[in-house]
Amino acid sequence: MWNPHDSLTRRYLVAGHEALTPHQLQQLPAWSSVCSSSIPDGHGTFRRQSTAAGAEAEAENVLPTTGSAAPARPAPSLDASTTTSADPFAVLERAAAQGESSRRERVPHAWAPAEPAPSAAASTTSADPFAVLWHATRGGLSRRERRLKDGPPVPGIQTPFEKKFTPFSPTKALAMFIRRKAREYPPHKWFVLRALASNKSPRLPGCLAQFMFKQHVAHWRKSRISFYHLRGLPSYLETEQAWTRRIRRLERKGYSTSDLEEWSWILQGNTGDEIVHRFVSRDTFKPYFLMNMVLGRDKRIFQAQSLAAIFDYISRHYLEPRQKPEQKRVGPEFRSDVFKIMMYRLMWHCAAVWPAALISVAHLVAAYLETCRVDVGGGDEVKWQRIRCRILNSALCALDRRTPIAPYKHVRYNWEAQKVLLAASVKMRPHLLITQNGYRSIRRVLLGMKKTPAEEKAMIRSAKTWPPYRLSWDGVDEQRDREEDLSRSAKAGIMMVENGYPSQPIDEALTKLGGSLPGRQRTIMTRTDGPPKWSSPNMFVYATWVTAIEATRNVREAWTEFQRPPRPNLQPTADVYAAMLAKLFAEEVPPDSPLLPGDSRHYVFPVHDGNLSAYEIARLTPPSPDDLYRQMRDRNIRPNDRLLELLLKNTKSIEAGLQYILDGGYSVIARQALVGWSQDVEQINTLPVRVFDAWVKLLCKTHSNYPDPDPHSFSHNHIPLAIKITKLYQQGNARAAHKDKRPWYIILRALATDKYIVREGEGTTHPHLHTLKVFMKAYRLTVFAKGLDTTIFDLLSLMVRKSTVALAFETRKAMATATPTEQYGDLRMVPVIRLAAQKLHATFKEMVRPISVPSNGDASARFELPTLQYTLTAPHIFRYMQALGCLGNAQLMLSLVNWLLDSWSDPRILENAREPGETEYKVLIQTFAYFIEMWPHLPVNDALETMLVRTRQKLEALRQTQGCTWHLPAKRTDGDLKGTDAVVAARWLNTQRYTDTWLNKPSRIVRRVRQGAPGGTQNPKKTSMPGFEAEMMDSTAEDKR
Repeated sequence: MWNPHDSLTRRYLVAGHEALTPHQLQQLPAWSSVCSSSIPDGHGTFRRQSTAAGAEAEAENVLPTTGSAAPARPAPSLDASTTTSADPFAVLERAAAQGESSRRERVPHAWAPAEPAPSAAASTTSADPFAVLWHATRGGLSRRERRLKDGPPVPGIQTPFEKKFTPFSPTKALAMFIRRKAREYPPHKWFVLRALASNKSPRLPGCLAQFMFKQHVAHWRKSRISFYHLRGLPSYLETEQAWTRRIRRLERKGYSTSDLEEWSWILQGNTGDEIVHRFVSRDTFKPYFLMNMVLGRDKRIFQAQSLAAIFDYISRHYLEPRQKPEQKRVGPEFRSDVFKIMMYRLMWHCAAVWPAALISVAHLVAAYLETCRVDVGGGDEVKWQRIRCRILNSALCALDRRTPIAPYKHVRYNWEAQKVLLAASVKMRPHLLITQNGYRSIRRVLLGMKKTPAEEKAMIRSAKTWPPYRLSWDGVDEQRDREEDLSRSAKAGIMMVENGYPSQPIDEALTKLGGSLPGRQRTIMTRTDGPPKWSSPNMFVYATWVTAIEATRNVREAWTEFQRPPRPNLQPTADVYAAMLAKLFAEEVPPDSPLLPGDSRHYVFPVHDGNLSAYEIARLTPPSPDDLYRQMRDRNIRPNDRLLELLLKNTKSIEAGLQYILDGGYSVIARQALVGWSQDVEQINTLPVRVFDAWVKLLCKTHSNYPDPDPHSFSHNHIPLAIKITKLYQQGNARAAHKDKRPWYIILRALATDKYIVREGEGTTHPHLHTLKVFMKAYRLTVFAKGLDTTIFDLLSLMVRKSTVALAFETRKAMATATPTEQYGDLRMVPVIRLAAQKLHATFKEMVRPISVPSNGDASARFELPTLQYTLTAPHIFRYMQALGCLGNAQLMLSLVNWLLDSWSDPRILENAREPGETEYKVLIQTFAYFIEMWPHLPVNDALETMLVRTRQKLEALRQTQGCTWHLPAKRTDGDLKGTDAVVAARWLNTQRYTDTWLNKPSRIVRRVRQGAPGGTQNPKKTSMPGFEAEMMDSTAEDKR
């Protein structure tokens, strides 16, 4: 028996037969004569190269070759000259048939030289180093694969696929190859990549994948870069002759090597915006799979300009050609399955960076349903109607997903987009049918909307007892129709039943959140996301129980529903306990709050005792959160992710949070990593994203502004610890690093409000200096990695105002008096505040920059593309105005007022601040009043005074011609907040005079300043915040969870 690991065999494989004696040659196995006879001449050059290259390929292959090898003969010739057929693929098919009949008659694969010459088929005019392709010198399988192909199948080992329709997606495999780059491949992903490299299908995704494989191998070999993460990949690629035949077949379809090179260049962009720019740079038709790869979820598209270019390209190249006669069309059919993938991904990107463009996506879907009749069924009316209904309902279901930032403020765009689709379905003949899931998606979106005046009226007239039946206050209420008390979500549920769909447990859960139906127990219409969608039918029974607890006003009503399961003897789960604990943790709404029951899950209303006895009140009173949690643990119920998130957000100590994580079943090493005692990335990544974000919030909440006298306490370093573990967590979790902004926003909000970091050993240095530096560093990294949005702009405005106030007032008493004095904070804060102010102004210019479609097409008007990318609200404008006022920048404040007046002509900008009585309208009028109050205290010249007069004239013209409801106060109004900011601006402008001198002679200036500043800065107090601003921050934090 021949041993493949024998030393004599290894010498033959490496050095050839010349290194052995005649006696040793006789001891070689039978297959050695085949290798000797395959040498074309007697010099042995080809033989040494082949054997050495074969050993190299065997060493780099991910599958080690063991066992005996079968005798082999030369492979059948694939030369086109041996046949009379004009199609070279006929020869290829016959050769494959011969190889199938003689599987043991293939020559082992041989590697190419280290620096191959570029082939004629891949010649390009580009100077890109990837333009050169690498080809295998000979075709065939390795010995390991031949053994696996001939023998029984081995579990977990996949052989190369040679079918036309592969069992995997070539597009997904190529996206994985581009995304992973130099990272090591797990075995299951390597098998898919290897199968794609050896696939012989002429489909465009497979051809592009092999083209990019050849490009990368040529680049790696030329640059001497080790590609150990793709061991053996070159051995599965085609030879130059086979690649030439493949290119010839592509040319029959209208494609060439230059097209493959262009597509490869597009996908190799560094960022998502760069990839989109390359995609639309040439005004030519590109296949649909390439568009879907450009819109992949792994692409980081941050600019709305890129998405506008995508809308324009789809309109001009995919939709408009569908309206032309069939003989004049360009490209293949625009099938419904391809369009649905494109629609899903476009919605995903718009929801992340441009929520207002969801309405434009709905117009795009309506245009596709109107123009693509030939591609969506042709002359078959039944098939055409069925496919159109499927696309419509897929779009409705995709629109019920919330935006990642401020979901409740942007949910109106989801509803407007659904209304566009519903209007388009009614206009078509025959009408498009809505499925049961389509109705459910509509109900979910309506649950997230603000209450209409009719719904608010029904809620105000609800009884204080439970169930909350509707009361009649006058004769008009007595004559009302019962359907007027129903919410929009409940009416949509009635329409679903009327169309023949049976009510299921998930529909019962939606009904409870929508305020119930006639003939059933009344509930409170609650603004929420709705029950989870992807659950089993048995879990929907618990979802009904959970929603019954959520659709209550106070803890007593919630406890009543908690003790009333939907089925007898049904035991509560962790989700049921989470719903009850959420009611117990919620704050009681203030007496003067405009909130109604169900408007926010973070507030509960006071309990109404009525005429209940003390015994009945004690019986209906729920237990404390600790007692309820202890009751759950006594039943051996572990907290799930949702409950862990709730507990961590509401606990007050790190020790209790660690105990909750231990009860959740996570390891001790993960707990140590959360407190900074371990650097194990794998263990900390076992925590779900929502649990980790709640832990970061706990660290920021328990952070102390002063060092604890206990030497074993590190409470004053909790925010630095949160920054450290967030970097560690997102370093190992690619999905969290790609789209999860919440931990960074939690940290930035803590620094921008009432927290600051004290560096040990700084002496008398102002602690706000280090806090501002940490904030700006985290701000730059967050914007660079995750993009810009209104939340981080709002936090920057708060931080700039906080820093200028900290520089002006060293103590809380000094801020309360607000008298102009010659006292200053640490002058080293001045350059940092200047940089923060410049970044704030540049950020605002970016947010108000209009979007233009880079072409002459009508996509902007056809799809009603929004003018701005970011949805600025009145609270954002007010905080930005406050920051400019504290900086004393009169010119920017006046420019902001002029921009507000210019935006009146666009109804999509500040659309909720135009009607008197709205909350945002009051905030915007407060912004104008703040501007008028600060104007006399700012350094204003004659030119600015003239501009202010022109601004007043412009506003009066708008009020007379366009019905503008805004107004500027004629004179300033007194107020403690406004006077304080005026003093801050005066001190800030006066402080900057000493900055240059301090930079030259810091010691003398700092000493002089501190000698004249009583009180010092070693123990600063946090600044007070007016109730108006604190209320706005609470309402904003509710939506920006």
